[in-house]
Order: sequence, then structure tokens, then C-alpha cells
Amino acid sequence: MKENDPLKLISAGESQTVEFKTNFNDSVIESLVAFSNTSGGKVLMGVADNGKVIGINLGKESIQQLLNEIKVKTEYKVLPDVEIIEIDQKAIVSLSINEYPSKPISFKGRYFKRINNSNHIMSTDEVVNEYLKVRNRSWDMFLAENFTLEDLDLEKVNQLIQKINSKREYKIEDDPLLFLKKYGLIQDIKITNAGLLLFSREPQDITEIQIGLFESDTMIKKSVTIKENLLREVELVMDFIMSHIYREYIITHLPEREERWQYPLPALREFVINAVIHRDYRKGIHSQFKVFRDKIELWNIGKLPEGLTIEDLYKGNEKSLPRNIKIADIFKEAFLIEKYGSGIKRAVKEINDYHLPLPVISEMAGGVNVIITASRDTSKDTLKDTIKDTIKDTLMTGEKETVILQKISEKPTITADELSKILNINLRNTKKYLSTLKEHGKIQRMGSRKNGYWQVIGEMKKGV
Repeated sequence: MKENDPLKLISAGESQTVEFKTNFNDSVIESLVAFSNTSGGKVLMGVADNGKVIGINLGKESIQQLLNEIKVKTEYKVLPDVEIIEIDQKAIVSLSINEYPSKPISFKGRYFKRINNSNHIMSTDEVVNEYLKVRNRSWDMFLAENFTLEDLDLEKVNQLIQKINSKREYKIEDDPLLFLKKYGLIQDIKITNAGLLLFSREPQDITEIQIGLFESDTMIKKSVTIKENLLREVELVMDFIMSHIYREYIITHLPEREERWQYPLPALREFVINAVIHRDYRKGIHSQFKVFRDKIELWNIGKLPEGLTIEDLYKGNEKSLPRNIKIADIFKEAFLIEKYGSGIKRAVKEINDYHLPLPVISEMAGGVNVIITASRDTSKDTLKDTIKDTIKDTLMTGEKETVILQKISEKPTITADELSKILNINLRNTKKYLSTLKEHGKIQRMGSRKNGYWQVIGEMKKGV
């Protein structure tokens, strides 16, 4: 919409960037503040809500007086562009304002934003987040009150440096203190919130993660509380998940077995890292991760930034910096994330390529919830499935025997020599395994040694 086309603006009605007012009052200033805190806009005075042009009476000092009043009642001082327009011999006043670079702007101590065609009071969180965002700062950059360098474990810093150096061509030669200073994690003897959460000697309550193994939505089998430095928390969460999801070994024509987890591990790790980096630690509310037989659910406190939608996450159209910039910087240096804004899209693709349903991402209870679902009902997996398709990790003690049963079921005439090559063991040990399976009633030899064949019997044949 062109600014010099007031008739079209009026005919289009009030919108995200246009407001009608019959005269000048506090509501005009409120709208200008809302426009300043959002995407800019203009107030047309002398126009009724229904778009009827009624005009406005202007005295000699009217414009200067209203500009002074706007300036006095706003912080930072708002100064709109003024244009007097005549329509049907009636004067209307256009007050235009751009989005302010030093947001948020307040009116009488209150902050407003524009949503569609109305003004809304901003919450405390929205005000704080807007303040930090426009100054390219985040909560984790500020100093942690009542904490000093003595509260940091420099050995943890040294371990991170070693980890980074193991993957970098150009090594970091700084000592731990210089490393912390260069990355903005300390100021003199003071430490930032990021430094505290990444390298604290003692566990911090605000990093708490509750993770559990669930039989159903209301029945929990195992629960663990994790309170560690953030880098370590990622590893502990992944350890828990990997201990309670299925791992399968797919038998192929190659001697080496192919390992397949119930979910793609890189995608799971990406979602866990994303939760740790984007968590709103100011809230002091623990994260809640749940592992079921057929799904994983990750809930994390902290709403999506304004202007970022769930659809943006799926498409990789993330328009904002991380909630915790310094923490994200360290994760990036440690090669745990590649670049801002690409992780979720990549994880979704990995899950889709794994032939699993797309993860369900939603906003709930003041945070973001992610549900990753398995492709089938793993609660009914039995040894029958291992005979037909795969060998489960739960068969570790009888793994080679199970491979033998798998191959015999596929090819009853298979020889001991062929089995020894598949198992990558010598012929003598292969025959020992065959003998043990015969003794336990799992297989039997039918026909002669030369022209006969194997048959799976007993419990294994029944799929129990």
C-alpha cells in the first residue's frame, strides 16, 4: 500500500499497520507505541472506525502540541512523521512511525504490540526478550549474581578445549581462563550465566532435567534426575534414551552385521541439544523427557520467539538467534551444532528418511513439546521377529546362535563352512554352536550328512 494513497488505505480498513481515530487522545499514542514495537504503521486521525472521513479541527499550534504530548508520554521518545491530508474538503492527520531500532517503547510505563488490527499489552517476558533481542544480547550473557571464578571447574573447561582441538585443524592454545575470557564467559573475577551453566563445580537447580521410562502416560517404570553442566547433560540424556530403546542387528549377505536403532540417533541428539540451548533458564522449571515403548516425548520450558512459527521450524526458516547466544556458541565450537536455524529441519529429514512418522512439534504449557513416534508397535516384539527379520540387542548372550537359527530358517541346506564365514569364526567353533543348539532341542539334522538339511524345531520354530 502506497503511503501517498490515503483513499486506498481508508477503504482497506484497519489492519496490522493502519489505525483510525476520530481525534487525538491517549489511544493514538498507544497505537503509535504498538506500531513502534512491531512493524511500524500509521494512525489516521479524523477517520471513524467504519472508515468514514469526518475530518478533524486543527488550530495553529495543534500539530506541535500533539507531537510534544507524544514525546513526553513515551519512552524512548516517539516522534512520528506528520502529514495533513484533505479529503472531500475535510482535514485528516496522518501520523506515521517506523519500527523502532531501540525497542521496546513504552507509553505511561506500559508496553504494547500490534496484532492484526488491535493493540495488546506485552507481558514481562515479551518486554525482556524484545530488549535483549534488539541489542543482540541474551540472558546467558549477563553476570551470574553471587558467583565468581571460584565456582567454575577449570578442568571441565580444559576437557572442552581438548575435545575441540581433536576436531580442529588449528588448535586452541589458550589456557582455560583465557578461553573463558575470549568467549565472553567471564568478566574479571565475575562469571556469566552461560559460564556457570557450562562449567559450574556444583550442580545448578535451574539445569534440572527429569527423564523417565514410561509404561503408559500415567505409569512410570524408572525416573532419573539430571543436574549437570549442559554439555554433560546432553550425553546423560542420550545414554538414558539409548538404554531404553530398541537396537536391532540386520543380517545381510555381508559378514558384518548392520546395526539399526529404533530411532535415528543423530536426530534424537539434535532435538535434545536444541532443548538444552533454547531452554528459558530464567523460569527455573525443569525439562521433562519421557521414553515410551513406541515414542519419545521432549518438553522444554520457553515459548517460540515472536514471529517464529512451528511451520518455520519444519522448513528451517528460523529467523531469530538462539535464546541463549553464548551457550549456543560453545555448542557450535564443540561441533555439536552446525549453524543456527538448520538443526530441526535436518532432524526432521533424518526421521523421515528413517521411514518414521514426522515428529509432532507443538507449543504447550509455556514451552515446546516434541513427540517422536516409532514406526511399529514394539511392545509386541518377541523372538519370532528376530527369526524373520532382525536380531535384537537383548539376545547378546546367544547372539551367534540366533544368527545360525536365522540363516537355517532362510536356507535349511546351509553348511557349517558357510555359517563359519557369516559368523566370522573358525569352523570348529561353528560346529560347537550347532552341537549346542541340537542338544537344547532348537535344531535337528534331517537326512544324511552329505545330502540332508537342518530344521528349526521346538520353541524357536513356534516363534516364542
